[in-house]
Amino acid sequence: MQKLILFYHTLLLLIVTFPAHAEINQQREIEFIETPNILFERLSARTQFPLSFNNRTEFEAVADSLKYRPDELQADLEILARLFLETALKADDKINNARLLTQQLESLAETPMQEAIILLLEGRIRGLEDQQYKQSIILFKEALNKINNLNDTQSLNLQFILHQNLSSLHTLVKQDTQALYHYKRYREIAYRLRNDYFIALSETAIGIYYTGRNQLAKALQHHSEAYRISNRLDYPVIQAQTQFQLSRAYRDLGQWDEALKNANEAAISYQKLGRDASQSKAMTVIAMIYANQEQWNKAIDYYLNAQQLDEKHNRRISQGLNFHNIGEAYLHLSNYPSAMNYLQMANDIFREKGVMHYLVYNELLFAQALSEQSLWKETITHGVAALIIADSKQLPDAQKEALEYLANAYREERNYPAALEMMDRLVQMQQSTEEDPVEETLSSNLTEEKLKFEINIYQHKLSGYIKNSKDQQMAIIILLAAIFILSFAWLYSLKRLNSFKQQKTLLATQVLQEPQTQLKGYQGLLHCMSDENSPKTIALVNVKLLADLDNEFGLTESKIITENLINQFESQLSCKVYLIKPGEFAFCFTNSLAPEQTLIQISEVLSHQALTINSNVPNYSELHNLELDCIMGHINLPLLANPDLRLTTELQFETVQYALAAAKSIDIGHTYVSIRTLNFAPAAIFFKPLYLNLTHALQRGIIRAETNRTISDIKWPKN
Repeated sequence: MQKLILFYHTLLLLIVTFPAHAEINQQREIEFIETPNILFERLSARTQFPLSFNNRTEFEAVADSLKYRPDELQADLEILARLFLETALKADDKINNARLLTQQLESLAETPMQEAIILLLEGRIRGLEDQQYKQSIILFKEALNKINNLNDTQSLNLQFILHQNLSSLHTLVKQDTQALYHYKRYREIAYRLRNDYFIALSETAIGIYYTGRNQLAKALQHHSEAYRISNRLDYPVIQAQTQFQLSRAYRDLGQWDEALKNANEAAISYQKLGRDASQSKAMTVIAMIYANQEQWNKAIDYYLNAQQLDEKHNRRISQGLNFHNIGEAYLHLSNYPSAMNYLQMANDIFREKGVMHYLVYNELLFAQALSEQSLWKETITHGVAALIIADSKQLPDAQKEALEYLANAYREERNYPAALEMMDRLVQMQQSTEEDPVEETLSSNLTEEKLKFEINIYQHKLSGYIKNSKDQQMAIIILLAAIFILSFAWLYSLKRLNSFKQQKTLLATQVLQEPQTQLKGYQGLLHCMSDENSPKTIALVNVKLLADLDNEFGLTESKIITENLINQFESQLSCKVYLIKPGEFAFCFTNSLAPEQTLIQISEVLSHQALTINSNVPNYSELHNLELDCIMGHINLPLLANPDLRLTTELQFETVQYALAAAKSIDIGHTYVSIRTLNFAPAAIFFKPLYLNLTHALQRGIIRAETNRTISDIKWPKN
């Protein structure tokens, strides 16, 4: 009976302590992220690191002296080794201490879990020290294989960490498919562990992945979920991290105010937490927000702030990225010396650290900067360097950009065989690559993503409202209806907007045309006269024999004749010609021409004109052989000498109409009448009734008339 009681007591103890032990491990992982420096100080003091042992026997003796159980001391040393490899930890000689601990722990490793941790540490060391990312991936996968079949909580915790590292590294080396697999496994394990902190971490990570793929709707879904979960946790680091990622989501949507608000708050939180590396990233996001708005000087200020933080802690690769961004900003400001200086500093760091995936894009930006300065030999040098890296890393976008710079530079250097080779490679790549479908306009893309974002927010709000409601089914129906209505309204609005734009363009064209023939007409003339490069001479010409052209030959044939005549006028006289009505044309000359010179030029074109003859239409030959006399009204602009006095284009046109009416009163051969004002002429002479005021002004000598006929024969119109 006593043995049975002892058995049940032991079993109960195991049931109680197993979940407690699991919670302790998860809590330590949270401390690892939230307060790594405090955790480091506590473990360093308790373990009295560094320790001296070469085998398990010596290790157990050390553990006993420290009043540790051997497995507990081994677990603490594993955490300590991982802490040495964290960027947030502030300690000296971190890599060497991590390597020492890894070697000591390797001598103790016996179980698959312990061996997997050694592989994790080795992979982290190689990735941080030499940027051997592919080798790190191999080590992490080997570690994962050792514990994949284990389903206890401790193994799941380690799998969670390994999938996190693998997803980040695959993203870094542009292996998107494998990255997505590990991101999903990372998230799946977080939900299996039922730990809100881990879930928020995984939702943020997968949101970052989708942001990098420009799948903004999916990214926002995960970021908003992470932000919602983190707000109910009492952990400032995860709250700052999710807010920082939310600011990036707002930035990608073009919602600058929200993006700046969240990025600034995240930067302040990171500063309070002493997370300089994260604060630097927040500063960089703020800089990018200003850069997206083309506020380049503000962007440079924030890039420099980030640079100071990275330089303070000797984060060389981050410094290189900041130099690259600053160089790009100066390039947009056309400050080529500064741009080249910062790009060279970035190049030096990327080459020193061997980070080819950053170096290729810096070389491309270098090539762009040199190309804009027409430094073709240097463009070729950096273009070739970028192409070599892009080929080795299989980066199609970088390959295409490098080939474009090289083709252009070789062509400018007259190295046509090399240019042709680059163009051939570019064409082959474009033919072999299936292009993604492109949206009709950038604004429609942005509107769609914002709509999806708003729908996502509404879904979360509605979910909160109906948690304790018995009408949950009705709420879901309402939500689906709202989504359908919003989507339909957006599509309908987009279609209507495109229709209105097309209609506006058509009407804007038609309003400038003469109604019957659809040739350039009266409104087109007024538009020409109001243009910045307004004409200096306006002539209104009436060809009497063409006045009834539309009635005698029909609208279709008369339009052909008139259009042909206008084309001849414009090509031979270098002017713009407008049809006012059948037989009446307005001429706009950019030069100031005397009336007699204007009439001679126009009459010469008329005398040598070759109207398009349709042999099937009667009487065309007669029209072709007739001498076409023209009557012309003429003015030179401006009509008033005082530049502060401006007349409307309608009044200027009526003035030349007045001159034509006067010329038509003589109606003998080629006749012109030109109107000009004297220097002291007041603007009042151009008030309504215009014709009466102009006639009185002629009689008083305020304006002058010039004609090739006898002035006394003119009958001046008086309205």
